Amino acid sequence: MRVSFAARAAVGAALVAASLAAAAPANASQQGVLTEVTCTTDKDKLQFQKFVGFARCFKGVGDLDVTPTWNTEANFVFTGNHAGWFSYEPTPGNVKVQSFGKYQTLSGSFYPLRHIHVDG
Repeated sequence: MRVSFAARAAVGAALVAASLAAAAPANASQQGVLTEVTCTTDKDKLQFQKFVGFARCFKGVGDLDVTPTWNTEANFVFTGNHAGWFSYEPTPGNVKVQSFGKYQTLSGSFYPLRHIHVDG
């Protein structure tokens, strides 16, 4: 039985994809790509909270530029099971970087947020 070139290419691509998925680190596949998520009582989320209670939450690994909104201010950061860094710009052109480890609580004037990096 003859197999077409297209069929062989499709099988080869599937095998490559499967081997890459198996080679991915377990923690990266469990956490997924860094994205903004709905804030809940889940303690493993990275949470940026203002004094008045408004919060933005993130989960996963990687890099994410934070879209400036009225809610990009943070006075408290709860890191959950995330470690990495984030940048903020307290005055135009003055970008600051804050590192964080897992299960920390940070307080300060971290706004406006510009970028978040979570280690994999």
